[in-house]
Amino acid sequence: MMQPGEMLELLAEGERKAVAKSSFVAEQVIENPVLMPHLISLLTFENTTVVSHAAHALHTISKAKLELLLQHSAALVGALASDQWEVQEQLGKFLPKLSLDAEQQEHIWQRFEDIFYNGTSSIARTCALQAMVDMSNAFSAYRGKADIAIVYALEQGSKAMQARARNLIKNYEWISVNNI
Repeated sequence: MMQPGEMLELLAEGERKAVAKSSFVAEQVIENPVLMPHLISLLTFENTTVVSHAAHALHTISKAKLELLLQHSAALVGALASDQWEVQEQLGKFLPKLSLDAEQQEHIWQRFEDIFYNGTSSIARTCALQAMVDMSNAFSAYRGKADIAIVYALEQGSKAMQARARNLIKNYEWISVNNI
């Protein structure tokens, strides 16, 4: 079984912008879920490469076995406070899919909203928009705010964000930007 020190070494390898060994680490954590708290704790590590790769590993786990993340939802919600764009990007891809209580839902909504409107990373901002729409799809109370964000993205977003907004309008029939 992989040890926490070995996980740290593997996640430190490669360039920050690359996936590097994160897929291998994800496989190891899926096989040994007892390692999950250590992987999550690395989202706050001082080495940005380790943080980036840990976020990628968690996203990989979410695609393969989302249920492994359910009991760690509080820690993951807390990790979304990170200013590192890779954490914001990767957690935005799966946090809306977790079973969260009302307080956690509101917390991540507010955080995604802050990333979307005030973030410095275009990638993280676009992923926050997607996360807000994903949350709104599951929790209709957020739909009005998501519609406003879509309009904002269309009017003031980067080209990539505008393209994402147009795709979201096509893919989610509940989005209503004409009434705003």
